[in-house]
Amino acid sequence: MLKSLLDSSTVPLLKQVAKFTEHRQEVLAGNIANIDTPGYRMRDLPVADFQQALEKAVQQRQQPASPGDLASPLLAPEDPAALIAVEQSLFPERLFQSDAGLEQDHITFQDANNRGIEHQMMQMTENKLLQQYAIQVMKSQLDQLQMVITERL
Repeated sequence: MLKSLLDSSTVPLLKQVAKFTEHRQEVLAGNIANIDTPGYRMRDLPVADFQQALEKAVQQRQQPASPGDLASPLLAPEDPAALIAVEQSLFPERLFQSDAGLEQDHITFQDANNRGIEHQMMQMTENKLLQQYAIQVMKSQLDQLQMVITERL
């Protein structure tokens, strides 16, 4: 009962956002750590692909599902394995893996590094804000659920 209640909210989508931003923060931190490494190419996660997957998941959640239909995948089928399979189809593991040798519109230096610390710091800040937002919204939803469960209104 509680699992279906949680899965019918936006918590599963917020979980994916938090997971994506966590992986992206690690990649961006690695870029900054290797800023002076000769030949190192900046990396990033496929942000546009993740946004498309998130948009598709939101659209599918808004569609009314017929009984027994998995068209609205994050509305918690009774089988946990089915829910995991649907989540993996919407958010495949490739969305959480970095692209090696990301091409950026920065100057390429003589050591073949495409560094841009200002750009990387800006990306890290934006990513951190998105992660904080997702976690804060998730926390507020869980706090509301706790209030309902404990009958504190």
